[in-house]
Amino acid sequence: MTPLLILASLPALWGMDSAAPQASDQTVRAAANGQFLWDYYPPGALRRGEQGRVAFKLTIEPTGTISACDVTESSGFGALDKETCEIMALYARVNPVRNADGRAIRADQNGFIVWKLPPGATKVASASRSKTMPKPDQLICRNIKTGSLIATVNQCMTRSEWKEQEQQNRDTASRLQGVGFCDGRGGPCLPPCPTPGASC
Repeated sequence: MTPLLILASLPALWGMDSAAPQASDQTVRAAANGQFLWDYYPPGALRRGEQGRVAFKLTIEPTGTISACDVTESSGFGALDKETCEIMALYARVNPVRNADGRAIRADQNGFIVWKLPPGATKVASASRSKTMPKPDQLICRNIKTGSLIATVNQCMTRSEWKEQEQQNRDTASRLQGVGFCDGRGGPCLPPCPTPGASC
């Protein structure tokens, strides 16, 4: 069982199995965390006065990178739920999870962010605790090669955005191979394949 992550400080998450920070450290972290979240508060949620707790599950690779984020408990506000995984993917630094032998392994860890409105903002919205509240699409992060043999960049998109990107890549490859397009040399125009992957 992996420990629950408490968002003591976004740049440096600490688990419950590590040494607990001193009270003064917690105060400093809470202040820094609050300022960080206020800086990245979703503008629409801020205007509407939305706040609440969002629980999430991170998938952490043996390298210590986050490969997926799922919202496991909604705040009742879609903007806050969506922003939570985006914030974690972009800014959270996590350590690799190690097994009993000390070897880094792929693992899931749970945590949460409590979104609180900045001072002076008016809380006007009431959270929707309905079970029909749509869950945000899973955020998936992948290391993408940048054209160099060794350079990669970590790119995060939702599951549906990855599917759309993969379809665009297949369509581009089909165009480059001349499937469904004229060859430009006076040859016959081939109709597109009725089903992806079919031989035409």
